[in-house]
Amino acid sequence: MGLLSKAFESKARELTYDQIADLIDGTGERMVAGVAVNDKTALQVSTVLACVKIIADGCATPKLHVFREKSDMTREKATNIPEYRLLSRRPNEWQTSFEWRRQMTIHAALTGTGLSIKVRGDNRRVRELIPVQPGRWDVTKVGRYELRYRCWDEFGLIGEFEPDDVFLLNGVQWDWCSSLNAVHLARHAIGLAIATEKSQSAMHKNGLRTSGVYSVDGTLTAEQHQRLTEWIDKKSGPSKVGTPLILDKGAKWLSTAISGVDAQHVETRRLQVEEICRSYGVFPIMVGHSDKSATFASSEAFFSAHLIHCLAPWHAAWAQRFDEMLLDGAGPLFTEFDTRYMRAGSIKDRALYARTMIEMGLLNANEYRDEEGRDPRPGGDEYLKPMNMSSSQTQGSNDENEDEKPS
Repeated sequence: MGLLSKAFESKARELTYDQIADLIDGTGERMVAGVAVNDKTALQVSTVLACVKIIADGCATPKLHVFREKSDMTREKATNIPEYRLLSRRPNEWQTSFEWRRQMTIHAALTGTGLSIKVRGDNRRVRELIPVQPGRWDVTKVGRYELRYRCWDEFGLIGEFEPDDVFLLNGVQWDWCSSLNAVHLARHAIGLAIATEKSQSAMHKNGLRTSGVYSVDGTLTAEQHQRLTEWIDKKSGPSKVGTPLILDKGAKWLSTAISGVDAQHVETRRLQVEEICRSYGVFPIMVGHSDKSATFASSEAFFSAHLIHCLAPWHAAWAQRFDEMLLDGAGPLFTEFDTRYMRAGSIKDRALYARTMIEMGLLNANEYRDEEGRDPRPGGDEYLKPMNMSSSQTQGSNDENEDEKPS
């Protein structure tokens, strides 16, 4: 019995993550349009890679700050706590904050969830966050509302962890303890994109001529058939496109190929770009795909919409996970992404905004300099007051109005 169990364990270790997922999911090889669609093949599609990278860079590029809310309802940067450096600079020994956030977002955007193990110090505060690759961890329900996370690597089992010992970044969720795999949900759009690329690659390999019929009178021997096949092979290919084909002995060449225009490859590939972008919630212009409706004047509106509709939900998911799972929860500490550089307009618009806000007294010079990433200057904390809003001016206007009233 012991030998049998060891044999089963040996076989289980030889299975890849995709094979195990297929067995659990019961969907076989996930073949779509004749190609296998999984997390690895999906990343080879340029649109999927661009969408995932756009989302990941949008979560990793903004500066991440930890703030403390004070009793007077103002806030200050909590730079004196270890979590500030952990989140904004170096979450583990090997990665910067940018690299860790980008990796975790890629895992979540592609497979549904990104997971990191919390390494705690003697005071139970988190000292490191070590990411685990998708396919090297699983979650098990040990009770109605009790979970256990099991993680492993190429060297074996890392350990089993309770929910408080791991940090999760979830994508779209259907179940409270698991997320939906974006590749599996968009497998038909991704599979058709892969199949279209392979089909067009094959057409270009053959000089945009897939096949034809070389017809001759009489019967060919095996040797004649072999020599004729080799001769046709020399006359075909990308380097021979446009070369005239000279035939003899009543031979005829009947082309059965269709052109790229006839196959509508361009239209199909454009549609697949839009379908994949729609699945990830990314505007096509962000991956370099635009149509006649996208102009230079409207590009700024598209970038603003990308921040609001695509990145803002991811920023909220990150910030709330940080606040509840790494900081003090209901306490005064909270995180915030600095996205001011994403919202900055042209120099002319920014100059008009600065003049209006400062002259109306809504911002002082140093507050605006802080928005621009500049150091404060002496005397810049004073708020300007419009002349028609001063108390003496207002009182004088009231007195004049009283004098002008009829007796």
